[in-house]
Amino acid sequence: MKIIFDTSILPLRQSTNNGAIKSVEEVAKREIEGFISVLTEAELYSGKECNTDRGLSKVRDIISLFTTIPLTSQIAQQAGFVRRKYGIEIPDAIIAATASVCDAKVWTKNVKDFEVIKEIRTEEPY
Repeated sequence: MKIIFDTSILPLRQSTNNGAIKSVEEVAKREIEGFISVLTEAELYSGKECNTDRGLSKVRDIISLFTTIPLTSQIAQQAGFVRRKYGIEIPDAIIAATASVCDAKVWTKNVKDFEVIKEIRTEEPY
């Protein structure tokens, strides 16, 4: 099962969240095909966690477990369609388009941000 992880689902700020930790462990064990958008990678590197060497190392370790999907022209076009059709913010449109193009489910803590988009499946896994 291919899963696109939204930034909100990754255990950075909520390091005591057992569900988030378990999900990342499942990706590490290759029990889940874990993907992130290059947008999620940018969001992770922009977080305050990266202000310390330890935090930056943690972010790099988490990112290294996932296959990062680049922002291609096809994903950009699909994101534009999703943005126009559903009126959502462009970062969410890019995540949704990435999931659509890759035929993957989105795991997020912000299901409400994606539930209007009929072209994808979303779930809060814990």
